[in-house]
Amino acid sequence: MANTNLIIQCLLGIQCKEFTIIAADQMNTQSFIIMKDDADKIIEISEGLVIGVNGDAADTTQFTQYVDKNLQLYSMKNKYQLDTPAVVHFMRKSMADSLRDGNPRILNMLIAGYDDDNGCQLYTMDFLASCMKVPYAAHGLGGLFSISILNHYYKPSLSEVEAYEVIKLCVHTIQKRLFITLPNFLVKTLSKDGVKILPAINPASFIKS
Repeated sequence: MANTNLIIQCLLGIQCKEFTIIAADQMNTQSFIIMKDDADKIIEISEGLVIGVNGDAADTTQFTQYVDKNLQLYSMKNKYQLDTPAVVHFMRKSMADSLRDGNPRILNMLIAGYDDDNGCQLYTMDFLASCMKVPYAAHGLGGLFSISILNHYYKPSLSEVEAYEVIKLCVHTIQKRLFITLPNFLVKTLSKDGVKILPAINPASFIKS
């Protein structure tokens, strides 16, 4: 059923010059039961790191807390924080080690980071620990409908408003064409100013006044 969660759930991300934006559906299911429709799957690890995560609820909670606590420990011991590429390497190695040990974490992730040296970054990582730095990405069935939209409209120079509208178009397409209901999407941006929560995207977002 964890694999089903990966397919059903959806993550969308765009990296621009001044910010990175991530959107995640808010559905939390157990088998065929909807447990809640306001889950926060975009985890703020620090002022410069955000992880969008899909998968089994236990794996998502355990792994994000594991990353968070290890980064805090590293910062306390060494008096400085790891940059985004180093954090992504740590996460990928942890995922790969779990896979080799026969106890894989069934997670798909989008990692948004901001460093003074590297600027805004977006990485995609799947449950097989495949990882890549990308300008835009999507996970889940909804991603199949969204990737062509992201490819068509993506520009590094997109403003926050423009990027939000692209994400909104992706969500509208998902809700129109996907047989599975994903009514609510949480949206967050990460920039040099930190994390900002944008208006959630839901069916009401497409009602013309």
